[in-house]
Amino acid sequence: METIRKSVPLTPDELAAIDAARTGGTTEHDALLELAGSGVDRSEATALQALVALGLAAVKDRVQERGYAALAAAQDDEDRAYRAAMRRRPRGSED
Repeated sequence: METIRKSVPLTPDELAAIDAARTGGTTEHDALLELAGSGVDRSEATALQALVALGLAAVKDRVQERGYAALAAAQDDEDRAYRAAMRRRPRGSED
C-alpha cells in the first residue's frame, strides 16, 4: 500500500493531546497502546497514524450501527411474525 503524507491543520488542544499520546507514562499514551497495540512508538507520525486509524474505526462502527438500525426499522409485521415462527420451530426441522 502506498503511503501518502498530508498536511493537516491542528489546534493547540489537538497538538497537546497528540503530545500526551506520545509521552510514555501518560494515561493517554497507555490508552493509545491499549487501543492501537504495541506497534505504536513515540514518533509523531506513528501516533497520528494510530489516532486516525482509531477514528476511522469508530466512524465505521457508527455506520454499521446506523445500517443495523435502518434494517430493523424497515422490518414490518410480516417479517417479525416470520422470525417468531422460525424461533418456535423445533431444531433440525427443515419445513
